[in-house]
Amino acid sequence: MRTKLFMTLLLLLTSQAGQAFACAVCSAAPQSKTTQSMEMAIWFLMSAVMLVLGGVGALSFHLWRHARMPLEPHQELTEEDLKQYD
Repeated sequence: MRTKLFMTLLLLLTSQAGQAFACAVCSAAPQSKTTQSMEMAIWFLMSAVMLVLGGVGALSFHLWRHARMPLEPHQELTEEDLKQYD
C-alpha cells in the first residue's frame, strides 16, 4: 500500500514539471517579453529601495556631521550660564 501511494505521489509531482518548464517566467526565456518586463520591474524596485536607503544614510551622515560642529558665536552667547550674575 505504501509503495502504491508513493508511486502515485511521485507520478503527480513529476507530471507537473513539464508545465512549469514551459512557462516563460519559470524557464527564463531571454527573448520573451514577459521575462524582459519582469527583469525591468525587479531592477526598478531594487533601485527604489536603494534610493530610499541611500537617502536615510545621507541624512544620518548629515546630522552626525553637523552635530559635531562647534556652536556659532551668537549661539554661545544665548546659551551662556547667567547664574554667576545673580
